[in-house]
Amino acid sequence: MTWLTVLQFANYLIPLLIIPYIVRVLGADIFGKVSYAQNIISYFTLIVNFGFDYSATREIAVNKDNKLVVNRIFWSVIKQKTILLVITFLGLIILYFTFSKVTNDFNLYIFVFLMNVGIVIFPTWFFQGIEEMGKMAVFNFFIKGLGLILTILFVKNASDYLNYPLLISVSYIGCGAIALTYVIKHYGLKFINTNKKLDKELFKKSFPIFLNNLFVSGYTITNLTMLGFYASDKELGYYSGAFKIIMAILMVTSTPINMAIYPQISRKFAESRNKGLRYFKIVIRNLAIIALLISIATYLFSPLLVKFLLGNEFDLSLNLLRLFSVLPFLVILASIFTVQGLYGTGLQKYAPWIGLTLGTFCVIFNLIAIPKYGMYGAAWGWIISEFFEIIIAGILFYFGIKKMKN
Repeated sequence: MTWLTVLQFANYLIPLLIIPYIVRVLGADIFGKVSYAQNIISYFTLIVNFGFDYSATREIAVNKDNKLVVNRIFWSVIKQKTILLVITFLGLIILYFTFSKVTNDFNLYIFVFLMNVGIVIFPTWFFQGIEEMGKMAVFNFFIKGLGLILTILFVKNASDYLNYPLLISVSYIGCGAIALTYVIKHYGLKFINTNKKLDKELFKKSFPIFLNNLFVSGYTITNLTMLGFYASDKELGYYSGAFKIIMAILMVTSTPINMAIYPQISRKFAESRNKGLRYFKIVIRNLAIIALLISIATYLFSPLLVKFLLGNEFDLSLNLLRLFSVLPFLVILASIFTVQGLYGTGLQKYAPWIGLTLGTFCVIFNLIAIPKYGMYGAAWGWIISEFFEIIIAGILFYFGIKKMKN
């Protein structure tokens, strides 16, 4: 978990550290424009990942002692993610001809999209499965640090705004290339042609998780997407400022917890229902306390975070961040039931129905609330949806456990 926290620090906090510089150089308008492009491309990132971060992790964790099986899983995932990358690029071309924001700033969207190349070749799921994250975290940390330095060197005024997403993408690609080369050499992963049966099996196991992630986007990233149809670039900048801060907090807290515990809890439930349930109870008790402390700290330090990271131009982001401060508590609890509970016990088939229900609710809520309440309506849609996820996933996990054999 410690190494995963270092990894997430590199992934999210180092880019966040450049925000005080970027928002002052670009201003709220252009910062909002860039953030909206990142928001649109994040849908393509969901497709490229396709749930492999959990399905492939589980397969590696269960078969970690079988080198041949691990080798086949590795190359199957790389192949499928590469195919999905090509498909998403074609999707971006379609947006160029159909969506004016993409048409008017196509270079911006291309530079943001390049980040997905790094995501394809960065084998996070492999390291999760074998529970060996240390070296990758170090590689990631130094390369992202280089990206921060390059941004300061090459983004000097608002006219340089294209360099900002380009350098972020370059850092992802560089980090992914180094990590991929390392795992291939260190773990002796010789290239083999994967068979259709394995590809189909991994795809099938990943599909419910992908659907859930896609539906979950309905109450996370879709809020900003829908806000873009009603708000100005400046308002998008205010929302994006608070959003980036809370997402960095969530990624550095919630994601390392999920990644570190997920392989262990998967094995516990694979061994027996009782072992898994005992471990799950320990996890939820301890993490609920940690999550509450994180939310309280976020609320108390919101004025300092906004002033330091965003500056005086982003005063309207303060109330949003205070509103968002409840999310660490809600998101961590929701992920315990969904990721550790449903995914860990192999009950991921229920996850898409949760995401579909909540995603649909949030989209409808946003259609009503955003035109009337603007960015605050979008924020409330996310918060209410996370609350309902805890309830629904908790109920499904409870009944799923009762049906499991010991």
